[in-house]
Amino acid sequence: MKISFYSLIVFTFISTCTAQTTNKNYTCKKETKELWRELADSGRYHDAINILLDSIQTSKKKNKNGTYWHIGQLYACNNEYAFAIKYIKKSTSFFDKLFDREWRLYYNGTIAFLNKEKRKLKNCNDKLWNKHSDYYYFNACKLKALYENFDKPYKLAYEMDCK
Repeated sequence: MKISFYSLIVFTFISTCTAQTTNKNYTCKKETKELWRELADSGRYHDAINILLDSIQTSKKKNKNGTYWHIGQLYACNNEYAFAIKYIKKSTSFFDKLFDREWRLYYNGTIAFLNKEKRKLKNCNDKLWNKHSDYYYFNACKLKALYENFDKPYKLAYEMDCK
């Protein structure tokens, strides 16, 4: 028993040492951007939406909420707010809305912006901005930017820095 234990320790040590050696022929690969993001960045929103809708049909993963959120954002960037709201609503489960206060505020505030409900947006923004975790700081900033640029289209308001 002791021999197998010591053999295992030696094997682990040798494996760890060799795993940490560097290969001089290794080239660093740049992070690649997903095709739908490249299309969206170039203003080809419907092409990006089609790729994401296709991925929902072909994907085996059960949680497609993030994909629905991105589709909603792409429709919003293209000023198609009714479609944006439809997909944003598909993106969030009942439990997320019920138990995740910060997400609920961001979600409701985004929909309020798209519906042009400034008072509701202000309410969500104030609550989220005054109390948010580090994890939701980005969302708090984006919601604040939507509120501060309420009269602008979604794309322009979303891209603004919060003050």
